[in-house]
Amino acid sequence: MMTTLRVFIAIDLPDDARAKLADVQSRLKEMTPPNTVRWTAPQNIHLTLHFLGDVAVADLHKIIAALELAGAACVPFSLALEGVGCFPHTRRPRIVWVGISGQMEILAQMHQDLGAMLQKNIGFRPESRPYSPHLTIGRVKKGIPPRRLTQLGQAIESQQRLGGQLIALEVKEIKLIKSELKPDGPVYTPLALGLLRGVRK
Repeated sequence: MMTTLRVFIAIDLPDDARAKLADVQSRLKEMTPPNTVRWTAPQNIHLTLHFLGDVAVADLHKIIAALELAGAACVPFSLALEGVGCFPHTRRPRIVWVGISGQMEILAQMHQDLGAMLQKNIGFRPESRPYSPHLTIGRVKKGIPPRRLTQLGQAIESQQRLGGQLIALEVKEIKLIKSELKPDGPVYTPLALGLLRGVRK
């Protein structure tokens, strides 16, 4: 019997947002050498709130309680997918991402409140570094020659110059998601959701 599960809490994306992200990936693929980036499958792209890692199955009910409480305390809010970038920078890209804009103060508060509830319920320790919301659309493969990295960085910069909002989305729920690592990539399965039921003042 399985005693632990690998899980995270995230904001899921609607199909139209995933389609826009797939378009961004396609544009970048056309501008970069093949086999440079491991592109994230559009159906697996999400906005992570907290990655919990391996947790005891016996603690799932405590995690779900924190999820539901954090959702109940938060009002529905608006975000937008906007901009393309990479970590750590375009001269040495490692993670390719699409940025987030919109009601960031609500997102940050929910992230903080959820982390505090998880810490209280299961002893979870949130990351000490500031929360930097983004959508990972690709990871650069190891051992890529500098010339290819330069080309990738230039492609990302060209998309940055285009600017503009890709798509807006309304956040009405957060999800607890199970992650199973498979040879063909991770498989994500929603386990529970917390509806955002807060009242605007």
